Amino acid sequence: MNKLKNIGISALAGSLISLSAAQAGGVSVSGSWELSYTNLNKDKVSGNKFGMNKNITFGSGGDISDGGAVTWGTTVAMSDAAGLSSASMNINMGGIATLAYDSGTGGYGANAVDNIVPTAWEEIDYGLSTGITDVGAVSKSKGVINLTVKAPVSGIGISASYVGNVGGGHVSDGGTSGEVSGGRGVDLVLDIVNYTSPHFAYRLGFAGEMELKDTTCGDQPGATTCNAKYEDNPYAGTAYTKIAIGPLHFGVQGTFKDPSLEAITAVANKRVLLGGAAIVIGDTLSISYGKGYEKVKYNDALRGLTHSQNKGVSGPSRGASFSEKGPNEYVDIRYHGVSAALNMGPVALKATKNHVDGAGENAASGPRNHSEINLSIAF
Repeated sequence: MNKLKNIGISALAGSLISLSAAQAGGVSVSGSWELSYTNLNKDKVSGNKFGMNKNITFGSGGDISDGGAVTWGTTVAMSDAAGLSSASMNINMGGIATLAYDSGTGGYGANAVDNIVPTAWEEIDYGLSTGITDVGAVSKSKGVINLTVKAPVSGIGISASYVGNVGGGHVSDGGTSGEVSGGRGVDLVLDIVNYTSPHFAYRLGFAGEMELKDTTCGDQPGATTCNAKYEDNPYAGTAYTKIAIGPLHFGVQGTFKDPSLEAITAVANKRVLLGGAAIVIGDTLSISYGKGYEKVKYNDALRGLTHSQNKGVSGPSRGASFSEKGPNEYVDIRYHGVSAALNMGPVALKATKNHVDGAGENAASGPRNHSEINLSIAF
């Protein structure tokens, strides 16, 4: 019996060695160098307006013996201040299903459709500390597992993502993240249509996400007070559509996000509507313009007033009902921006000018701007 067991183990070890020895694939290295000039509001301290960024990307890929392919990639981003890496591993199962592990690229799940409005270069909130609310919290985290199934040609598909620690850091092989403080997260993307041809393209879809917090007030039924940060599990949803007819590109997207924060001073929910258009001339020149509106609702409908609901409140109170409405229950944030890009082979010259007003940035100081010119060289 022992002899048979030894033979079995030896045979298995031999087969594993053979499988390992048979591995093959190609390796590639690419990169880019960027020089930017950035201009802010005149009342902001800018200092040196020139900045530099260098990216080196290592990748590899190979075919699976019974069909499909596997790809791997990692990016080393080297700014003048610091450097971090992102990486992903992707197994393509016959061109219909894809299984991926993503550690920071944010190219999968709901984060890949957080803003599909066409732009020549950067989105309209680029460079502004007030960013437009989106559905990328889960799948832009590090350590995301994603499964995507997509029909050929029409692009109809579904994508599901899971992460054990929303907002967590990189985990090395053989290691663990330790205690999960951010909680788990899941998101789902449904593309009803995602069709692309040389002179026409159309996309219509929906996405949603939910963060599964370890402790919420919902876990304490019957309690009159709650010391948890979250009333329930935060969630968000978005609907999007875009169309391209020849050189003309148009897109619209609406997003709703409920952070489910318990504190009376916190945000109750956020609603966003985005729209934009771009013109693309060959592979050389593109110009875009976009606008965005965000409405923020607070838990305290009377905030800022002498009889605010927050006056004299030492902690959140569950089940409280307030029928009064105040002028500061809602605040509006408005964005608009223009981008342009000129591509000349490995060299590209790009520019953007973005603006936010309303309650955006530091509302007491008025509207805010971000202007940038960027020269990049790729190899």
